[in-house]
Amino acid sequence: MTWTIDPTVSINGTDYTSDTLNGVSINYGRSDIWEQARAGYATVQIINTTDAALSIALNDSVVIQVDDSSGTPVTLFTGKVQAVSNTIQYLGSIGKALIHNVTAIAPFADMARVITHTSGFPKEYDDDRLDRILTASGVTIDVVDTPGVYEFTASQASPGDCYYWASYYANMAFGYIYETTDGKVGYANESRRTVDAGLYGYTVIPGSTILWPSVNSEINLNNLLNDLRLEYKANASVTSTSASSIATYGKQAADLKTELEDATEAQLQADRYISLRSTPRTLLPNFTIQLDAPTMTNGLLDDLLAIYMGFPIEVNHFPLGIYSGDFQGFVEGWNFTISRNTATLNLNVTEKNLSLAPTRWQDVSPALIWSAVNAALEWAEYE
Repeated sequence: MTWTIDPTVSINGTDYTSDTLNGVSINYGRSDIWEQARAGYATVQIINTTDAALSIALNDSVVIQVDDSSGTPVTLFTGKVQAVSNTIQYLGSIGKALIHNVTAIAPFADMARVITHTSGFPKEYDDDRLDRILTASGVTIDVVDTPGVYEFTASQASPGDCYYWASYYANMAFGYIYETTDGKVGYANESRRTVDAGLYGYTVIPGSTILWPSVNSEINLNNLLNDLRLEYKANASVTSTSASSIATYGKQAADLKTELEDATEAQLQADRYISLRSTPRTLLPNFTIQLDAPTMTNGLLDDLLAIYMGFPIEVNHFPLGIYSGDFQGFVEGWNFTISRNTATLNLNVTEKNLSLAPTRWQDVSPALIWSAVNAALEWAEYE
């Protein structure tokens, strides 16, 4: 495959592509499934050999694009300038060269500067609560998944920034907030990945495109939980435990405060936490793909350039000492590193069993028929 890598960097409508060095980096998402995504950001190095004053101001718009396999521009980042640092690369009798390092931020950063919850929230489902907060933040909303899954109790006023409250309630509903590469913010509820995997299946990433020294796995007790007390409406609580896990690893207890309205939903959540976290898992935190690898296909390149939080992937034939069996899971976060000569994509991933929620009939489209369900799906995904 032949692919022209040079990115297009536009700041406040001015094209800086010809002045960018080997230093375009783009970051989105989160490290793992137990946290919410942080604000996306990008860094760009610009060379200045004319000694002209830099006409880049804070809050200027920043758009970074590359061409896909067919030459069509694909947007990898949309944000605004947060900081500019300047250094001297060379200064002498024959000329000078300055380096301007531009850092741009994505919409979550703006959400953290807008205060909400200055008045009470009514009793409502997660979709209405997240839509309320995202609307108050002033961001452009991508999608807020409906119908709601979890009902939150009424909440008294407690002023705080929109990013905090959106993350707080998304966590409480086993969902997540995310940024899109064209500058929007959305909310994916706990069913989004189950639905996407059923509709689209998993994109297979061949081992021949992976930089194997970047691959590592680990197993630890950090996320172990086998005794949980979960609080919900009006200080009521439910509990869930795993006797076998306690016998094997010792008691690892936690108290989780929520604003869930319904006792049944609270118990379902407590049981799900124990089911997912009572046994240590071998984690495959991240790995790096060589986007310009000779074995990269046009179709896979285009899929990876359109990466998003929750993107379903499959990798076959990891060495058994790293990960046993084929990996199926979802992208949590990613980093593009792009230069004039090469481009890589580092993925933070989690296995599917941590993401796939039991199917609820409200998540199934009335138009769905069995012949439309991906043939590669297995019932085990929904156990």
